[in-house]
Amino acid sequence: MTGQLVKRNNVTTTSPLHLEEFSMKVDLEQGRGGPPMYLQLANALQAFIADEQLQPGDLLPSENTLASENHLSRATVIKAFDTLIERGLISRRQGRGTFVNARPMERQLPDFTSFSEHVHGLGLAPGSELLSFERYEPHAAGRPDSPFADDLTVVSVERLRLVDGVPVGIHRALVPADVADLISMGEREAARPGFSFYEALKANEIYLASGEETLRAINANAADAAVLNVDEGTALIEIVRDSRDTTGRLVEVVRARYLGSQYLYHITFAPSTPGVNHEEQDSTDSFPRSGGGLAAAAQRMRR
Repeated sequence: MTGQLVKRNNVTTTSPLHLEEFSMKVDLEQGRGGPPMYLQLANALQAFIADEQLQPGDLLPSENTLASENHLSRATVIKAFDTLIERGLISRRQGRGTFVNARPMERQLPDFTSFSEHVHGLGLAPGSELLSFERYEPHAAGRPDSPFADDLTVVSVERLRLVDGVPVGIHRALVPADVADLISMGEREAARPGFSFYEALKANEIYLASGEETLRAINANAADAAVLNVDEGTALIEIVRDSRDTTGRLVEVVRARYLGSQYLYHITFAPSTPGVNHEEQDSTDSFPRSGGGLAAAAQRMRR
C-alpha cells in the first residue's frame, strides 16, 4: 500500500512514545503521475498517527532520520512536516523535535462554559498553572487598559492553560476586586490547578447572562512563545471577551491566546425566518450580527 509506514524494530516504550527508537520506512509511489513525495509522506505519517493511536507529546522521527531511511531530501521531509503542522496534527519545539498534537478542541458559539467544562466535555483533562496574580488599585501604574472604570480596584489573573498536560493557551482575566474577594479568589486559590472562575461565581450566586467575544489571528511574540514552548511567530487565536451578570454588571474581561492548531471555533447560524435569504431579511429581525469588532476589542484591551 502506497504510503504505509513499517515499524522494523520490536521496541517496547512507555508514553510519551519516542518514535526515534523505530526504523520507519515509507512505501512511496515513484515515477511521474503520482502524488508529490512530500504529500505521500505527510499522508503516511497522518495514517500512522491515527492507526497507532499516538498520544499528544509522542515524538516523531527526526527530519534527518526520515530522509535517510526513505532516500528523500531533507527539504521533502520538512515540507511533509509543514503540511501536518498546517493540518494541526503535529508541532515543532525548537531544539527538542517534532511532536504529536492533541486533537483540536472544537468550541460551539454561542457558548458560556468555562475552559474546564469545555475540555472535560471533550473527554480530555484540563489543567492550569498560575503565571501572575496582580491587584491594581485605582489609577495604579501598569494597570491594563480595560472597560472597567479607572477608579475601580481590579484583580488580574493570568494562567497557562493545559490539555492532557500540554500547553494550549494563555488566559488573562480582569475582575473587579470586590467580586474576587466575594468568591475568595486570592493568589493561592487562583493557583489551584482545579480552580474554575465560572464555578466560583455560580457557587456565590453570581450568574453570567451576556457577553461579547471577538476573535482574531495573531502570531506568538517571544514571551508567549516561551511560555507555550513553541517557536516565535506561531499562529495563535486571540480571544477578547467581556462578560456581564444578570444585573448587567461587567464582571470579567478576558484576553486569551490559544494555539491555532489546538483550538477550533464552530459557528452555526440560520435566518430567523425559515426560507428567507439572510440578505433579504429585515434588519429588525432577531439575527444578531456585529461589525468592527476587532477595533472595538483592541480599544477595550490593548496588549
